[in-house]
Amino acid sequence: MTYLIENIARHIADGSLSASDHIETCLAAIDDKNGQGQNTFIETYHDRARAEADAVDTARKNGWILPPFAGVSLSIKDLFDVAGEVTKAGSILLADSPPANADATIIARLRQAGFILIGRTNMTEFAFSGLGMNAHYGNPLSPYDRATGRVSGGSSSGSAVSVSDKMAAATIGSDTGGSTRAPASYCGIVGLKPSTARMPSDGVFPLSPSFDAAGPMGNSVACVSIIDSIIAGGSGIRETAFAAAGLRLAIPDGYLMEDLDTDIAAAFDAAIDRLHGAGVHVQKIRLDALEAMRPSNNPKSIVSAEAYAVHRHWLDSDHSEKYDPFIGRRLRGGADILAADYIDMFEKRDAVCHAIKMQTRGFDALMLPTTPGIAPAIADMPTIEKQLAMNARSLRNTAISNYLDRPTITIPCHQHGTAPVGLSLMGSRHHDRRLLAIAEGLEAIIRG
Repeated sequence: MTYLIENIARHIADGSLSASDHIETCLAAIDDKNGQGQNTFIETYHDRARAEADAVDTARKNGWILPPFAGVSLSIKDLFDVAGEVTKAGSILLADSPPANADATIIARLRQAGFILIGRTNMTEFAFSGLGMNAHYGNPLSPYDRATGRVSGGSSSGSAVSVSDKMAAATIGSDTGGSTRAPASYCGIVGLKPSTARMPSDGVFPLSPSFDAAGPMGNSVACVSIIDSIIAGGSGIRETAFAAAGLRLAIPDGYLMEDLDTDIAAAFDAAIDRLHGAGVHVQKIRLDALEAMRPSNNPKSIVSAEAYAVHRHWLDSDHSEKYDPFIGRRLRGGADILAADYIDMFEKRDAVCHAIKMQTRGFDALMLPTTPGIAPAIADMPTIEKQLAMNARSLRNTAISNYLDRPTITIPCHQHGTAPVGLSLMGSRHHDRRLLAIAEGLEAIIRG
């Protein structure tokens, strides 16, 4: 059985699959000594998940009416509050913090819909990297070429691997500069960055409040559409697919399309050919406002200023040595940003957003490779300098969606058995559900 939310929920509802069997399959994958469970999860909820699954099965046998996704497994990034649990945000600095008093709103909504939490997934410390490496809790590996040992992408690294390795049917990550989409691309699954204002932020440890957005990751567009609906306050209904023929997609020709790995370029070009064949109009356009900017991954940015503001009391204390040196260095990059410069950055952002909105209003979505390269090998990044360079490369194409605050979804477009490659569709701000309808209509074509 493929790990699709609707399939699992339907089989549990009709009795052909017990919630207990589904949860046990997930836990067995986590506990497999030859698997990635140890590096993928910071904490697992074995006993709680089993008890909740038993309760679902008993209720079904007794004829009770249950929530639509009762018994379906879900992992969550170690960034979201769960009542009675400590939110570590992938750090050791917060390990002794008091437990949360309540579930984050997002988590509460998912539990009310019937999902069973499997555990808290590993992540880049404090969500501040696109590589997914963690000096404290290990490095979840991409499912591709594990003998080499390639990053799974960050910051929602464990989240992506939990889905790719069938430890959970779906997962919740967060995205400030690409943190759902880079891992999804590197692991061959679907990931969504919503418009920031759509998602509740209470009970979610922040990185940059102006950019942060909780986002779902799963095995299909339908999976992320269901989760997106629930966490935004909806009922969990997937979008009806738009017809592919006649849709207009624009490729931002410029630095976002430069210096692509051979695997990326080949898979992306093949997907374009398939879209053309299905009647989709694809056109290259030059976004002057975008080309005039420096790439968003620089140490003096809105994100770095806000991240430093969150962490400065720890960075300036005796606790500073508890940071991963790579993360600590990045956080300190926002220390000397002037208030006037911070304000100027927002004014520039507004101007760029408006210019690109005007230039792209005749298209249904923008289309680009999610990352310029395939998942890099950990052995190729032995120093902080090499990690910084690869981090900037990994987030080069994703960060622009956060800067523009546009919903963006990545869908696998590689051939089976080859390196995972993601194709991103970027919609219009606050039109997330329309983007998901477009993605539903194009998914099978993009996958090939």
